Amino acid sequence: MRQLIESLVRDMLNPYLERIEELSDETEDLRRRQQNMIRLGYVSEVHESGFLVRIKHGELETPFIRWFSSAAGETRDYRCPSVGEQAVLLNYGAGNSGAQTVALIGLFSDNFPAPSADPDEIVRCYPDGSIVSYHATNHVFTLDIKGDAVIDIEKSATVNVGDSASVTAGGEVTVDGSMIKLNGGTGVVTGAHKCMITGLPHADCSSSVTAAK
Repeated sequence: MRQLIESLVRDMLNPYLERIEELSDETEDLRRRQQNMIRLGYVSEVHESGFLVRIKHGELETPFIRWFSSAAGETRDYRCPSVGEQAVLLNYGAGNSGAQTVALIGLFSDNFPAPSADPDEIVRCYPDGSIVSYHATNHVFTLDIKGDAVIDIEKSATVNVGDSASVTAGGEVTVDGSMIKLNGGTGVVTGAHKCMITGLPHADCSSSVTAAK
């Protein structure tokens, strides 16, 4: 009789036990998926295209995935992440492979600390040491370029300086234009002009400043 009762109870409970086991497996899967939704890692490799990166997080590594940019529409910004740069992984597909994951970059770390500790300073620092900064309190804009600089303007350009201005160059300074005007006035006499009296070119001309006739 006892065995019969145990058998009946077991048969009655089996569906519930099976369902409890299924719910346990589902709960464990949900816990794992939730744990993998947001992870902290670092860039381990940059794809040769410059558009994809691998992210190392713990003992795992993603396949090549996309990374966030500050603008990616009609106005676009591009700044390829650096190997060793910290990143937040956002797993929007909640899968295991990392294929449905994107990398949110821009976190300071020991490898790449902040270039300034002043909250009033806006700084962009480049790998060669070039810096663009603006101090909101001091109202000072600084552009420090370690290499060459090229500015191409398709149409007109105007530079207005409210106070004094100076230009210093270690080498030659060249200014070309169909007409050059300095504070209005009249034409400049150069070594190419001839003396009205002698008919000879002017001899006492500057050796450091030249101008066309």
